[in-house]
Amino acid sequence: MVGTLASLYVEKTLRIGAVYKMEAPELISTSIPHYFIIVARDCDDNFLVLCSASKEARVHHIEVMGYDYSTLIFIKPDKKNGLSKDTYVNCNDYYPFSKQSLIKKCNEGLLIHTGDISFNHYDQIRTGIHNSFVNDLPSALLVHPEE
Repeated sequence: MVGTLASLYVEKTLRIGAVYKMEAPELISTSIPHYFIIVARDCDDNFLVLCSASKEARVHHIEVMGYDYSTLIFIKPDKKNGLSKDTYVNCNDYYPFSKQSLIKKCNEGLLIHTGDISFNHYDQIRTGIHNSFVNDLPSALLVHPEE
């Protein structure tokens, strides 16, 4: 997308619960596109959690790090969220992105909006974040638009 179109695209889709598929090798050490979900916003700052299709790898990570199993959330793909496979969200980590960095990724063809998660799935992720002893996102930012 070209500049203004990318900006409009991100502006239209940027909300809590939005699912983006994007390349982010600067964060996750792979250029393979992954799904990310926006869980919190604060002005220009957006906080995303990473989705993974590998349950075994996520469970292993949870065990090795000594995290609570309730911090691993399962989301089944559906037409609304646009996920392509059964997905596992590790609620112990989050990734900050400015609106401008999302627009830049979109402009470079590295980001697409695939859909939005349900309120139920958002609430499960929020509970997972609250159950994490390492995720420091403030509760005041973890508010779904349907609340």
